[in-house]
Amino acid sequence: MKLNKLKSYINAFLLGMVMSMKVDELKSLGVDERILRLLRERGIEELYPPQADALKTEVLKGKNLVLAIPTASGKTLVAEIVMINKILREGGKTVYLVPLKALAEEKYKEFKFWEKLGIRIAMTTGDYDSTEEWLGKYDIIIATSEKFDSLLRHKSPWIKDINLVIADEIHLLGSYDRGATLEMILAHLDDKAQILGLSATVGNAEEVAEWLNADLVMSEWRPVALRKGVFYHGELFWEDGSIERFPTQWDSLVIDALKKGKQALVFVNTRRSAEKEALLLAGKIQRFLTKPEERKLKQLADGLDTTPTNQKLKEALTKGVAFHHAGLGRTERSIIEDAFREGLIKVITATPTLSAGVNLPAYRVIIRDTKRYSNFGWVDIPVLEIQQMMGRAGRPKYDIEGQAIIIAKTEKPEDLMKRYVLGKPEKLFSMLSNEASFRSQVLALITNFGVGNFKELVNFLERTFYYHQRKNLEALEGKAKSIVYFLFENEFIDIDLNDQFMPLPLGIRTSQLYLDPVTAKKFKDAFEKLEKNPNPLGIFQLLASTPDMSSLRVKRKEQEDLLDYAYEMEEYLYQNIPYWEDYKFEKFLGETKTAKLLLDWINEVNDVKILETYEIDTGDLYRILELVDWLMYSLIELYKLFDPKPEVLDFLKKLHIRVKHGVREELLELITLPMIGRKRARALYNAGFKGIDDIVRAKASELLKVEGIGIGVIEKIYQHFGVELPTNEKKKKVKKGTLDEFFK
Repeated sequence: MKLNKLKSYINAFLLGMVMSMKVDELKSLGVDERILRLLRERGIEELYPPQADALKTEVLKGKNLVLAIPTASGKTLVAEIVMINKILREGGKTVYLVPLKALAEEKYKEFKFWEKLGIRIAMTTGDYDSTEEWLGKYDIIIATSEKFDSLLRHKSPWIKDINLVIADEIHLLGSYDRGATLEMILAHLDDKAQILGLSATVGNAEEVAEWLNADLVMSEWRPVALRKGVFYHGELFWEDGSIERFPTQWDSLVIDALKKGKQALVFVNTRRSAEKEALLLAGKIQRFLTKPEERKLKQLADGLDTTPTNQKLKEALTKGVAFHHAGLGRTERSIIEDAFREGLIKVITATPTLSAGVNLPAYRVIIRDTKRYSNFGWVDIPVLEIQQMMGRAGRPKYDIEGQAIIIAKTEKPEDLMKRYVLGKPEKLFSMLSNEASFRSQVLALITNFGVGNFKELVNFLERTFYYHQRKNLEALEGKAKSIVYFLFENEFIDIDLNDQFMPLPLGIRTSQLYLDPVTAKKFKDAFEKLEKNPNPLGIFQLLASTPDMSSLRVKRKEQEDLLDYAYEMEEYLYQNIPYWEDYKFEKFLGETKTAKLLLDWINEVNDVKILETYEIDTGDLYRILELVDWLMYSLIELYKLFDPKPEVLDFLKKLHIRVKHGVREELLELITLPMIGRKRARALYNAGFKGIDDIVRAKASELLKVEGIGIGVIEKIYQHFGVELPTNEKKKKVKKGTLDEFFK
């Protein structure tokens, strides 16, 4: 075993010696001297071999490039050198595309380093109905694919200045829900800007590069050697044929890593498993903490909000373990990630979302599950995903070897070795095959991008990865025709006598709002009923029924109660209740459950009570609220196109504000004040401050008695009213006991 370990160290050393490049050599490739100076300032004297290979292509001269190399092999640095050099030499703008908001924030922090050269960096991830003209002042714009797609549709004036697009995680072209968006962005910009695609190793990177007319650099090289194996009942089978023995339970691998002074990541297939394993491991790991670490972890735990999920998190956290999944709030996730990087948290149990998100490596990665539950039962997790998890093993600058270990339960170890350790990742396939994505993108081409007729539409679609892979013009035309007919039939577009497309207001606005046309059709069809009976429950159920909203799941034990509730509230709904046998029935109950949750939210039911009642996590609640905020805004915008009744429009606008803040109608005035959310607004109202006039006339001492109102809050309110701190001349006019007197 020691011999094998020595071999892996020697291999790691040799890998680092092969084909590397000194930073100074970049000058001969045309890299600006100022970039070299700042790289040296960062302590970078030498580039990794794949980085050198990438920069030796014609990418610095403007040629497209796909760089497909493992996690932590330095893709981002290549992107930084290319984009900064292009900005310094040519001007123009770079758009850096990421799949997730968390990644956008991470890259924004990283790239701020280059502001030393006067380069301006911005990030945008939110509002889908804005041109964001302010971004015109910036050189590097970091955006999620969906946000940038919406900016393209709004024809933001600075778009014409883009001369480089960097697609981080370009392998997400194969992602069901976001792949089509990225594909269409690249199809739009392929002939207008240079494209640099950054990818994990995929099965058909050559095909992606060919589509983009790009050079391709592929490599398996990593800065930290990766040792992979399969664990089965106490035996660890390494890919090189060697075997190590441990106690029978897989958690002995975690304990072993901690004994070596290292950290571990454990990947499981569900949130509940992540929580359960974190709590089980916590009892075994606490002994590895120092007293100062225990104190710091307790401080972190004490600072968390009290929710059902956070209660478990606090318990694990104080013992040096955390779980990480999409149900956590952004604050909790940031705390966990930072504490793990600092070495305070020794082990994280996580769902696969972590492997595709932030950069969080550990010495040992343990993959407990290789199957997950889908609508079709238990299925194997794709090789690409498992290999991304494995790629988190090994921390550059800290480890000379990382270890990735798959746990075999009922599967044969040799089968897992063959599939995941030695196997190739799957090929990427275009997700324009997804009907909803295709429908939305065709509408955008007609209404926002000037595609004038069917021939022009097909000509553009021939530029997509979808067509590049299939090369079936007849099938493409058939798919496009069915979408065009749907758009024509539902008044998104018209077609004149010369077969020219004519965008209609509904189509233009639907595309600008970044809605699925089916969502817009549902809204339009419901307007008549909505006008007759405007009510929150009916509107929330309508929003939850759209393809742009994912409704809550319903457990069998909940079905009867939800059905009773639906019949009780039937007069408020804008659709008929489906029959029990109808395939729409379960979906309808999920929509009703979601609408009921939103009704609780605007009636100021406590957050914790909502999480407990609907058995969801903080992250789920805020994702629902974020979606509803956008859909309420969109509903209002589309209603304006159809001769709206003023009183109904007013009702919708008030409801939108209520759902945004989670308040009853009587608090609408108070929540317009800075730092006043649902809890402070209710506390003020209950204390007798029912509106802005009451606040203006209030004594500072009275306001300070209200729960949640401190000096900082009062000062912000004071500034909001535009009242300057009184000068000496005004002191005599200041009434005692008022805000003026308090701040004089």
